[in-house]
Amino acid sequence: MATDTIGDDVGSLPDIFLTTDDSSPWRKRFDHIHMALRQRITTLQYEPGMRLDVDRLSEEFGVSRTPVRNVLQRMDQEGLVITRHGVGTIVAPIELEVARHAVQLRVELAALIGVLDPNPINEPIISAIRHARTTYGQIMDEEDPAFFANADMELHAAVCRIIGNPLLFRTYDELYFRTARLWFHYLPSRDRAEEVGIFLNDIDLIVAAAEHRDAKGVGFASRNAIYNAFARLDQFIRS
Repeated sequence: MATDTIGDDVGSLPDIFLTTDDSSPWRKRFDHIHMALRQRITTLQYEPGMRLDVDRLSEEFGVSRTPVRNVLQRMDQEGLVITRHGVGTIVAPIELEVARHAVQLRVELAALIGVLDPNPINEPIISAIRHARTTYGQIMDEEDPAFFANADMELHAAVCRIIGNPLLFRTYDELYFRTARLWFHYLPSRDRAEEVGIFLNDIDLIVAAAEHRDAKGVGFASRNAIYNAFARLDQFIRS
């Protein structure tokens, strides 16, 4: 069971996902709950179709129902949950066609990471990307698909540190969470060793670009990794 603290619940995800222009207690609570629920959906701890009980979530996070409802409303807009009258809020189904459209946009936006006012790549960013690569290297020893998901979210967070344009950041981040769980859902049906090997090769290119402090290179390497992963998945599902 997840805990109330951001660090425990979202693993290595850094404070890059916290709102920087509003440090009010309300905003901190919102970000905390939002980050936690997004991770649970992405790691399939909350499976598609599962009903999210507002009262139970309110009790878990130690807040009233209003902050939880606000988060769920935001996640409805992000395509992660669906709120239906008389039913409540459920985790959105995994739909290939919907995900494909989101991936198409995500691929194009990745190439802009190093173009639209990127943040300078410094040692903390390089260290974060290297650490994500190290985490990925442990995947073959882990049976739980959630480990793969958490490793991927760690890499996503590290790359997001480079994004300097706030609109690009928000859109790119939202598209990640719209699409990532599709891959983790089908991972058990794939050749694990082959897929991990391909992923590690793609990540090595991201690491190399970061070590050269090449933001454009990181963007294009990320673009290719996303495109290749979902192209393989699309072919697998259709076959």
